[in-house]
Amino acid sequence: MKTLLRPLVHVPLRGVQPHRARGMTLIEVLCAILVMTLGLLGLMTLMARASQATLATDDAQRAASLANELATEMWLQGTVTLPSATLTAWNTRLADATGMGLANGAGTVSVGTGNVARITITWTPPGPTPANQRTSRQYFTDVRLNN
Repeated sequence: MKTLLRPLVHVPLRGVQPHRARGMTLIEVLCAILVMTLGLLGLMTLMARASQATLATDDAQRAASLANELATEMWLQGTVTLPSATLTAWNTRLADATGMGLANGAGTVSVGTGNVARITITWTPPGPTPANQRTSRQYFTDVRLNN
């Protein structure tokens, strides 16, 4: 027996008019672009914040390294009271942001009793906000020499 194949005929659904559905694809594409744009904007914001956190961590690491440098000098000389020339050279290196120092960096050494000293480093990270509105950061370490 032979079966005859009939050509497919498009039968429109009842109540659906073809001209009403004409702009749906355009609206779907515009919504997809909007969602994608919002996602990319969120990703850019996340990357900017991660970059700021990396810079803050780098500054804190440099402050710790500079404080350790001065503590090592105290240990080598066997006293927490260092010559003023050594402290001046250290402060100059600390304030040099183009080298290993910190932006707007300043350091102090407070000598206590019993061969104890506190090294304090203060700096203000650069940023887009005006200088008088920036928050300064501080790192300190205590040095105790046992003789």
